[in-house]
Amino acid sequence: DGDDGDDGDDGDDYYDYEFDDDGMMEDEQYFTQQQRLASNIDCPHFGTCPGCVRDTNVAEIDVIESAKLFFSSSSIQKHILHDNNRYSNYDDYDDEEGFYKIKIPSPVTQWRTQAKLAVSAASTWSRAAGCKIGLYKRHSHEVLSIPDCQVHHPSINKAVDVLTKATQTVRTPAYQEDTGEGLLRYVQCQVELSTGKVCLSLVMNAERFKDCQPHLSYLVKELKRNGNAKLWHSIWCHCNDSKGNAIFARDVSRWHPVDGPPYVRESIPGSDPDKREGLLYFSPYVFRQGNLEGFGEISKQVREAIPRGSKVCELYAGVGLLGLSALLHHGKQQAAEEDGVQGLGWLRCSDENPENARCFERAVNSMSMHITGRTPKKFQNNGKKGSRRKQGRKQKSRPGDNGEMSIKDLMDSMVSENDGSARPPQNDPSERVTYMQANAASALHRGEALGANVLIVDPPRRGLDEAVLQQLCLPRNSKQPYAEKASMVSHLPRHTVNWTNDVRTLIYVSCGFDALARDLDQLLTSSSSGWKLESATGYVLFPGSNHVETVVVIRR
Repeated sequence: DGDDGDDGDDGDDYYDYEFDDDGMMEDEQYFTQQQRLASNIDCPHFGTCPGCVRDTNVAEIDVIESAKLFFSSSSIQKHILHDNNRYSNYDDYDDEEGFYKIKIPSPVTQWRTQAKLAVSAASTWSRAAGCKIGLYKRHSHEVLSIPDCQVHHPSINKAVDVLTKATQTVRTPAYQEDTGEGLLRYVQCQVELSTGKVCLSLVMNAERFKDCQPHLSYLVKELKRNGNAKLWHSIWCHCNDSKGNAIFARDVSRWHPVDGPPYVRESIPGSDPDKREGLLYFSPYVFRQGNLEGFGEISKQVREAIPRGSKVCELYAGVGLLGLSALLHHGKQQAAEEDGVQGLGWLRCSDENPENARCFERAVNSMSMHITGRTPKKFQNNGKKGSRRKQGRKQKSRPGDNGEMSIKDLMDSMVSENDGSARPPQNDPSERVTYMQANAASALHRGEALGANVLIVDPPRRGLDEAVLQQLCLPRNSKQPYAEKASMVSHLPRHTVNWTNDVRTLIYVSCGFDALARDLDQLLTSSSSGWKLESATGYVLFPGSNHVETVVVIRR
């Protein structure tokens, strides 16, 4: 993830924009895009900072040029849907505009709401100089300070300034790679958009929390002095004494809350904050996009590509942002139109970080009953306070009883005895929104996508797991009975089961274009899978960087 802007007068000729159903240009979207294309970042650190490769013309980057060439190649052209509304005949479309659309989903400055920064000693002679906080210079581990970074949210710049001065006041020892000594290694800042407050994570070179003292207590106390307490949403300590460049240790027990609430809360994309339609919950040790506002535009395309009434499975789901946004969108549509077409039939999300499940459950409990099918917490247990305590300590809690159940209880209650899948009974509408803790390949083979007609994948940069890709390349097995649970196909030889047999729409959100090109080449050229490409949109999610986030919709 990086950072960057544009001042090109030739934007009209080079980029393609959205049109409404009547073929008329949507003026507001068009002029917003034109404005962003013509914007410069004007960062004082450009040229020395490794975060940005462009300060102007943020969409004119190498990876986008590669993507345009890929989607204009003959091997991809022949797999574009011929009944696509925009291209009834592929030969008719203008290759100068191109099939691959480009969007800049947020302003080109102040977009970064999460930053992970390195720390080093400001002086080799005296701790009184405090710590230097910033990014590593290119091809080195020398830290470059980047005060007033133009792509950082202003709250991040303020937080780094306050923290830097605090390390000077209390003489915080910075970690030194060559000796392995020192304490403060890295810093993570996450901005809660609704308040502008910062969730600060201090990564300490220590095995245990008590090994961070007394320096940690001195530092936290100083951070909250002089009216700065209102800047912080929360402060966390993460203990990482491992060698190498990993910012965080994988062991969740290394995280320690120091001050403030446990979760940053954000509105679900597509919700009305004034109506309190639903919140996303992020702890500092779950994945969160660096440009959350821009990713909201990606979620809009995803939810609008899902047919109404669909049964949706989301792999690599994180806290469930894309799936929950779609659930809310279609539920609101159902309520508004009253045409008998239901919202999503069900939603199943999965990922391997156990903390994601806790965040997901909280988000679902924040949503309306008519959207999720779940009874609001205040009406559970017939409204009797403390009734859960009367169950006895050894009795398992059911999903949704309240947001404070342990991860173990949550996992035990979601995993069935027969097949280990987080399957609700098919006739139980109150359990149609579920989360499974599992990697993508394991979730598929435990029946997560059985019965789903829409599959959303948002894999890491390396792309789809091979086992997932293999399943999606299989032809539909017309003899396989319809099933929504692994136990319903347990009588079949396991190697013959197509775990994505009913999937008709695949929505692929890619953060690594090379991996996307490799996966699409295999999906589209597989002779029996039947996939056809409907759309491909590139989002300049991190203006200034040589990075593009691509959303591809393919159907069969």
